[in-house]
Amino acid sequence: MKSVLMFSGQGSQYLGMGQDLYNNYDVAKKVFDNADQILGYSIKDIMFNNEEMLNDTLYTQVAMFTLYVAILEVLKEKGVESEYAVGLSLGEYGALYYNDVFDFETGLKILEKRGLFMNDAASKTSGLMSAILGMETDVLLDIIDSVDGYVKIANYNTYGQLVISGQEKAVLEVNEKALENGAKRAITLNTSGPFHTDLMMEASTKFSEYLSSVDLGVPSKKLLVNTTGDLYQGDLKNTMVSQITNSVMFYQMIEKLIDQGVTTFIEVGPKKTLCSFVKKINRKLDIYNVEDTLSLNKLLDFLKEE
Repeated sequence: MKSVLMFSGQGSQYLGMGQDLYNNYDVAKKVFDNADQILGYSIKDIMFNNEEMLNDTLYTQVAMFTLYVAILEVLKEKGVESEYAVGLSLGEYGALYYNDVFDFETGLKILEKRGLFMNDAASKTSGLMSAILGMETDVLLDIIDSVDGYVKIANYNTYGQLVISGQEKAVLEVNEKALENGAKRAITLNTSGPFHTDLMMEASTKFSEYLSSVDLGVPSKKLLVNTTGDLYQGDLKNTMVSQITNSVMFYQMIEKLIDQGVTTFIEVGPKKTLCSFVKKINRKLDIYNVEDTLSLNKLLDFLKEE
């Protein structure tokens, strides 16, 4: 049986995420306590008690990463590991950590900077992101070509769920035209900026400068990356930097994993967003998530039967 760990992206966070693991697993508690010590403030207090701060990009990224690592420690204790790893946008940093590219402290510091740079860049633009449901990619691309202003497909989530990102006026115009041309829904997303577009170039440039002095390891497992939708090859720092402005090729990564013979997909992180995407791509796969004791036990029961 080939399996993959999938790390969920920003936007799936919720108040109280990780609290069950903190209360029930010493290895998870140690991760949260260690994060507080490294950061110099209590990220677990934000995760468990402060929804407004949790949804601020400055804290969301380190909170999500802390949860990824806490879940990984519990999975490791239970003897669960995978040959492959992928992440959606921010989730790619969970996949990089799982591939021994950096340690926990380095990962936290990288994401503190990434969150800061992205927040600063987003505050200088009036961009938006929107999910377009039930529309063929080619049709949406034609609509994008027909509007004035800058807008692009930022996330290829599933065949029928695409996320656009760009200048506010252009995004709203695409929303309107998409609905007129058969899209089921066009939902403006509650994000702080037009992520995965050239409007985030300032963040990308600053992040590149920061990473130039950070030492990274070589991926130890099979890593698929957002920017190509394929197995990692090439310059790791460039991959991390370009992800800020490039599209996320999620369904392409899932197709590649299926081609590689992967049949078990395990989402690491809050909610089941990636599980729902994978189900829409291929319903015949074994799909599980891990975010608390209940979901962990469901996975462990399945693995016992295999």
